[in-house]
Amino acid sequence: METELPTIFSAKRTSYVRSSVIREILKLTVKNSDILSFAGGLPNPDLFPKDLLSSVMETVIRENVSIALQYGDSSGYANLRIQIVEKLTDVPWVSPSSITVTHGSQQGLDILGKIFMDSHTNVLLEDPVYLGALQAFSPYHPNFLSVPMESDGPNLYFLEEILSQNKIHVFYANPSYQNPSTYTWSVEKRIKIANLLDTYEIIFIEDEAYRYLDFDGKVYPSVSSFRKRNDLTFILGSFSKILSPGFRLGFVIVPELYQNLFTAVKQGNDLNSNQFSQVVVSKLLETMDFDFHLRSIQSFYQNQKEYLVYLLNQFLPEAKFSLPEGGMFLWVNYPKINSKQFMESCLKNGVAMVPGTEFSPSSRSSSYFRMNFSFLTKDVMEEGVKRIADVYRDINT
Repeated sequence: METELPTIFSAKRTSYVRSSVIREILKLTVKNSDILSFAGGLPNPDLFPKDLLSSVMETVIRENVSIALQYGDSSGYANLRIQIVEKLTDVPWVSPSSITVTHGSQQGLDILGKIFMDSHTNVLLEDPVYLGALQAFSPYHPNFLSVPMESDGPNLYFLEEILSQNKIHVFYANPSYQNPSTYTWSVEKRIKIANLLDTYEIIFIEDEAYRYLDFDGKVYPSVSSFRKRNDLTFILGSFSKILSPGFRLGFVIVPELYQNLFTAVKQGNDLNSNQFSQVVVSKLLETMDFDFHLRSIQSFYQNQKEYLVYLLNQFLPEAKFSLPEGGMFLWVNYPKINSKQFMESCLKNGVAMVPGTEFSPSSRSSSYFRMNFSFLTKDVMEEGVKRIADVYRDINT
């Protein structure tokens, strides 16, 4: 969905800015609390470590206030960067100096777009693709190409065809519990694609925001861990899905070759990421049983997913979807509908989802919708699915 912007004084690149229908729907649901929303990617607030967080924040104010309330290192709070290396990465070349803490992983995407993309850059994307990446990259006006997705990752035949016929400069991907499709790359495809990226000398931006949301607690090896070309490899992570999005903290693993440039660009953006949040998160990671915390999230989301699957099978058996291994969404195909009409009718009936068109690099039409199961209570989910089913029956009778 293109944004209409005033053009008299705006820079030319603003004509390429994409709006987010997700944010527009969230705004709508805030204004109208009667709308039941499957549209957001919101973690469940019951999973936030509230009691421990209260104690930790009190400790930070009492013992670390001179650090927590000051400007900080542009690359991030040193203790937190060490913890990220120890707990949240798997590439053998990583070190605290290769970690930059960002204002959510979204800022990392914007910085990488700024560094690597312009009108001469060919950027390969998954189809469907994370909408936030399209928003971050589009203002730099790269040439987008896309590879179709299968349930275990990109279609290798089409991928190899694209790589052999085009000079691809950057490949952005979300290999684990992809947003929106929930597809997860198999280990076999991870190894194969890592080798292809090395062969064709392609910069790889690996977005692992959902890496720790496997329902069984499995952690897939990153694609980047199989690469030989570490100098062409960037990995993004986030605390939004495993602690709280309110901290607005993510991180990027940056190869040594680009660390100074990445930091300089970030300084022009925000000087340093939220120092208070960094100190609090670092203290949380010191204090909490992190593995137990992750398992509680994974178990809760598995239960939520199973209930949404049950509701769709019960009330709307026409809906088709694959069963995700983890994450926060179902990617649901509603056959025999016009997605725009279906979305508008659902909103009128007090329920919201995100149409698949929003996740297409080419904005092609789609009968898919992304449904979030992490946030709503079970009784609200049931009412929401019933409202969707009513709309679907009205359209198809």
